[in-house]
Parts: sequence; structure tokens; C-alpha cells
Amino acid sequence: MHKVLIVEDVEVVAELQILMLIRAGIAFEARRVETLEDFTRQIEQSAPDAILYSASLPQFSGFAALAKAQILCPDTPFIFVSGKHDETAAATRRRPGSDCVFTTTLADLPATFNRAVKEAEERRKKKSHESAVMRLTRMYAEQAHDLEQLQLQQVILRKLSRFLKASATPAEVYAAIECFGPQLFQRTVGKLYLIHVPGKHLETVASWGDKSPSDQAFTIQDCWALRQAQPHCIREPHVELLCRHIARNSDSAPPYMCVPLFAEGETLGLLHLRRTKLGSNLQETRGSGESGMNLATVVAEETALALANLKVRDSLHEQSIRDPLTGLYNRRFLEEFLSRELVRADRKKHPLSVIAVDIDHFKRINDSLGHGAGDIVLRRVGLLLQGFVRQSDIACRVGGEEFSVLLPEATMPIAAQRAEDIRKAVQELKLKYEDHDLSGITISLGVAAYPDHGATPDALIRAADQALYEAKYRGRDRVASA
Repeated sequence: MHKVLIVEDVEVVAELQILMLIRAGIAFEARRVETLEDFTRQIEQSAPDAILYSASLPQFSGFAALAKAQILCPDTPFIFVSGKHDETAAATRRRPGSDCVFTTTLADLPATFNRAVKEAEERRKKKSHESAVMRLTRMYAEQAHDLEQLQLQQVILRKLSRFLKASATPAEVYAAIECFGPQLFQRTVGKLYLIHVPGKHLETVASWGDKSPSDQAFTIQDCWALRQAQPHCIREPHVELLCRHIARNSDSAPPYMCVPLFAEGETLGLLHLRRTKLGSNLQETRGSGESGMNLATVVAEETALALANLKVRDSLHEQSIRDPLTGLYNRRFLEEFLSRELVRADRKKHPLSVIAVDIDHFKRINDSLGHGAGDIVLRRVGLLLQGFVRQSDIACRVGGEEFSVLLPEATMPIAAQRAEDIRKAVQELKLKYEDHDLSGITISLGVAAYPDHGATPDALIRAADQALYEAKYRGRDRVASA
């Protein structure tokens, strides 16, 4: 049923219009108004399907009624009824937006009404279709933009992953996070914390988006993410439970998320992201909301894996250059270190000395008391050697009961005196194994120096070994120089 608003000051004329529409079989309900105020109120209360204007009111002309109708209900047909308004209607047809304006006589009113209502319905369907097309176009454009952003995000994430895997030091891992973090999490402040084992507190190792001094260190108990061993995301700080390391400034706390770093069952640290003042909505920025949490989790996992791999790599490297029994460096490290030090000594024209050490009659200890006693002697001699080396020196176990001490920038006399001090210290060792006294341990030492006794690692080690054999030949428990 159509709703019709009739603007007419003569009730009989309005009734004639209603009668013409009824005779034409048109189902409708009509309301009559005479003033602009009533006209406006009726339209605001219920937008009509058609407006009939046939009044002759100087204070409320057809132009005034049409202008108000085009503001309040621009798609509603406006029909001028009666020939007296032909000039007005013709003028309105020449105005922009007059597709909804019609002029007719009382006799032709039903036909004009049907045509006006039909055209209005077609216009509404067309606008609805166009609106739907626009919505779909906008939706597809947004989806295309989101897809483009996702692809860009994946490219950046792959770059970060490559750099993390290729990092040779923790510092390079931190640099990669500081480089790609702002690209992945736009308009955020980001911090990477690592757990400092002695006190179980967290310290900042990488950050972006905030040039202010680093936050104070905090403990695992200050962060819900670390305590629950799962990400903790806060979107509405005023109504959610904040971490204690954030709650200290809760009056102005922005949305944030904390993501723990785990590797091989160990908690390594924390990735913390918080919205900057420019990012007012947590959902409006790449790296926010649920997708942001997933992305942050991936970054945390990649970072933890990279740090864990470095730790394993360092551990394996340390094992490969250390003697497991004494904790001293092994022959492999001695050769590598000696090669580097000889190059440095040649460049700076500095001396360099090597002491070769061998425990006297060590086989007797193993044969008479067993390898357990021999291990005690080796460990104690190794520990003693560590006490006689400077920070720049190294002590190595190069085989069985053989040791070497490398003394960069030490002359032959200095090295010989150091060897003599070591010999006396070993002589004074008082060791016991089970019920057996292991006192009387002695060592023989050979000393050689660069460049007098060799310019290459092999030559210098051979010279020290030859001096060691000389000490053995002369009765052991003594120092011999090359």
C-alpha cells in the first residue's frame, strides 16, 4: 500500500484526487497538509511514496514544497496536479535533480501516479544495485589491499628469517630485529628482552620506536605472559589486567602485547609491543589484533630459535676447542691461535714464546694406581697452569700428559722464568687418590721463542718440543731452552 501526502488547502479538491486514485484501483493511504510545518513533520514521521501538490498558497508555493521535499525525501515523486501549475512544473523540469517531478491533470492523475511510483521504484532498485556494487567494489579493494599488505608482510618476515638464520652472533640477531621489527609492526614501540640468568631479571637487548632511555629491568613475575607461558594481549588497558612492568604507568598505558620466547623448553626472554600515540586503534594497523598476535608469535619463535642455535653453536665450538678433562684449550685451538698470534707478532715486531710441558713418569701413575689417579694429576696440573697465565696467554692440553703454554709478547727470558715458576709449583703439589699419596709429581719443560727458533707454528712447536726432549734427556724435572 502506497503512502500519499497531499498538499491542498481545499479539502474537496483533495477528496477528488483521492477518488480518482481509488477508481483506478490504486491501494494507498493519504494525508492532507496545508502548511510547511505540517508538510515537514509528516515527511519526517513517515517518508511518503508520492507527494501531490495542487494548492494555491502564496506562503507555501510549489517551489517551496518541492525544495523541502528534495531535501527530506529526494527520491519521492513530486506530482503537480492541475493545469494552473504548468509553468511551475516546466521550470522545475529544467532544474537539476527534477527526474522525480511530474505535472498532470486530475483526469490523468492515476496514470501519472502509477508511472511516477514505478519510476521511483526503478530508481530505488538502481541505486540499491549501484550501492551494492560500490560496497562490493570497496570490499574487494580492501581485500586486495589486505592481500597486498599480507604479501608484503610475508616478504619482510622471510627476510627477517633469513638474517636470523645467518646471524653469527647475538648482536646480529638484535640488529635484525631492530631493522625489520618496525616494518612488520607499524606504529608500535617494540622491545626485545632477554632473561639475565643470575637474577632472573629481563634486560632490553633490542628496541625500536622509542628513543627514551630503556625501561628498568623487571623479573619474570612482573609479566603475565612469562608467568603463564603464553602470549598476553591487552586491547583495553582500563578494564583488563596489566603486567606489573606496564601497570607502573597504567594511567596512560596503551594497548600492548607480551609474547614469551621459548626454545628447547627454556624461557629465553620476551617480545613486547605497544601502540604508539599515533596508532589510536589497535585493529587499524598491520601487526595488530589477532593477526598481529599470530605475527608476533612467529617473530618470537624465529628469534628464540636463532638465539638457541647460536647458544648450541657456541657450546659445540667450545667443546671442539676445549679438553673435557682439564677444561684447557686443545691442540686444535693452539694451532689456530698460534697462527693468528704469529701474524700479529710479525706485524708489530713483538716477541712470542711457547712452553712445552710434559708430566714425568706419568705412565707409572696410570699403571700402578689406575686412570682415576692419572686424571686427578692431569686436572690439578691443568688448574695450576691456568693460574700462571695472563689474560692474553693460553694454556692447552695437547695430548696425553702433554701441555703447552703460549705467551704472546713474552721474550725468551720471561718465558724461561715462567716455566721455572710452573716447575716449582708442580713440585710442591700434594695430591691423594683414595688411600694413596700422589706427591712427588714433577714436570719437564721446553721453551722456544719467535723469531729466533721458528717463524711458523710447526717450526716453533717443534723447537719447544725439542727443548722438552732435552730436559727429559738431562734428567727430567727441569727447564730447557731451545
